[in-house]
Amino acid sequence: MPRDETKTLFKDSIDRKAINQLASALSLAWPEFPEDLFVKASNRGLKKLELKDRVRHLMAQMTRFLPPQYPEALDIVVKAGSHWPAGDPSDSLGGFAAWPLIDWIGAEGVDHPVLSLQALRKLTSLFTAEFAIRPFFLEHTQSTLEELHHWIDDENHHVRRLISEGSRPRLPWGQQLPMFIANPEPVLELLEQLKDDESEYVRRSVANNLNDIAKDHPDLVADVAAQWMDGASENRQRLVKHGLRTLIKKGHPKALAALGYEVAPQVKTSLSISSKQLHMGQYLHMKAKLKSQGTRTQKLVVDYAVHYQKANGSLSAKVFKWKVLDLEPGQEIILEKKQQFAHRSVRKLYLGKHVVELLVAGQGYGKKAFDLAGKIKPQR
Repeated sequence: MPRDETKTLFKDSIDRKAINQLASALSLAWPEFPEDLFVKASNRGLKKLELKDRVRHLMAQMTRFLPPQYPEALDIVVKAGSHWPAGDPSDSLGGFAAWPLIDWIGAEGVDHPVLSLQALRKLTSLFTAEFAIRPFFLEHTQSTLEELHHWIDDENHHVRRLISEGSRPRLPWGQQLPMFIANPEPVLELLEQLKDDESEYVRRSVANNLNDIAKDHPDLVADVAAQWMDGASENRQRLVKHGLRTLIKKGHPKALAALGYEVAPQVKTSLSISSKQLHMGQYLHMKAKLKSQGTRTQKLVVDYAVHYQKANGSLSAKVFKWKVLDLEPGQEIILEKKQQFAHRSVRKLYLGKHVVELLVAGQGYGKKAFDLAGKIKPQR
């Protein structure tokens, strides 16, 4: 049965069921594996651990119960992958059970890069080896890059995605790769060969890698994007657009130009909001008017920022997409948007002053402030 992701925490994907699954696969790969002891030790203290600590806990138990010689233990781990159940494709968290199996290689095998990288290539389709491969980039940068160049034409799209996702300089949840933060050229050489990959799964990763690099090298990524847009297919255009998303929100001129957006809009604008006071859980309605002051059609990126109240009383801005539109000479367009202000798992709200700001080409075109108050108490 698919997991109810609205009720299941990520950490709970590494549970008793996952431990049993891991133990069974290792036992099938190596009949001498002490399955019962592994299960008992792995479950001990599990509930109090968060997600990544659960992964590390299971990896430690693997090291404890597998043979002490790494090549022999690695052979068992790889064979365990061949005994891994297919799982429910609708269960997006089901693959988490294989995370310890794969990351064990990154933790234990850094002194055996040739054997380990081939193992990651075989196992990445079970979950993802994007975290496990990063110690090899850090300790064996050049040889790992050379190996990944050999994987470019691999028939498995999971392997091709690993090339891009594993080399992201600032991968969320993963170790940063400071050498690629400083000099992303080796990564861009890989992405150049993957930008027209037949798989959307791979191309999406390429876009995310570009977005990572843009955080440290915005002009370089904008230049690469302009080159890639020359004669680009629809798939590549979508890739570039997604890869430039952070730069576009910031109004980076070269990034805007690469996608054909107006860099210096000639518009007259106004912004209005539905209320100057909002209660927690209510919606704020926003209305923006844009009138062209130019003599030609302008392709505009219109966004809005919410300047959220922080715990210390300061404001912190978060940019949201609104609309991309063509504005003809003299034309006036009215845009409307609503947003609910309620606690989310990714953001806790604080009562007090908030500000919404209209953005055109990443530049501010007017602000409106409102106060966020507590929930309305139901009448008895």
